[in-house]
Amino acid sequence: MRAIRATVVMAAAVVPALAAAGAARASVFAVLDSKPDVVTVLDPAAIQTVGQTAVRRAWSVSVKKVLTEGGPPQPGYVRTLNEYDCVARRVRWRTFQVYSRFGDLVMKQDNRDDDWNPTPDAGEGAAAMKAVCDGSVGGAVIAANSVSQLVLNLMQAWDAPAPLPPAQIVDPPAKAKAAAKARPKAKAHKARS
Repeated sequence: MRAIRATVVMAAAVVPALAAAGAARASVFAVLDSKPDVVTVLDPAAIQTVGQTAVRRAWSVSVKKVLTEGGPPQPGYVRTLNEYDCVARRVRWRTFQVYSRFGDLVMKQDNRDDDWNPTPDAGEGAAAMKAVCDGSVGGAVIAANSVSQLVLNLMQAWDAPAPLPPAQIVDPPAKAKAAAKARPKAKAHKARS
């Protein structure tokens, strides 16, 4: 009996600890842009500083309902590595990779041009600069255990819902009064005195 109690007490202590450990692994992703057909996120915890400079590197992921314009309605995602000059407030992309919804690499392109571009005043580029250089994630965030889980959840949200099964006709249950009338009544017996 003591062994059972000790196991129950130990399980009561371990289960919440495991749940807390699972919750601690979730990352918070900054939403850089969100439209009905595309959501772009960045993981602020994965920002890297390049040497002893004001330049930082960060990957953004754009999850798209339709991977290519004019193509079939196939979702996918694009990973883009950008460098941000936090002092001069400029940006340049280094590489991007396009993936199908199943994680197959569709295309990869590296930027051979080292030129910097000014950061836009608004939109995705401005939000990325603020997240990477200023530590400001803005208003919207998404929490997920991993970027792959986030990508899959967003793509599944765009999937058409499964059709409902056909309606099934069910006979209603018999009414209580009708059931009572159908049963014969027991005769009451008088007690002899």
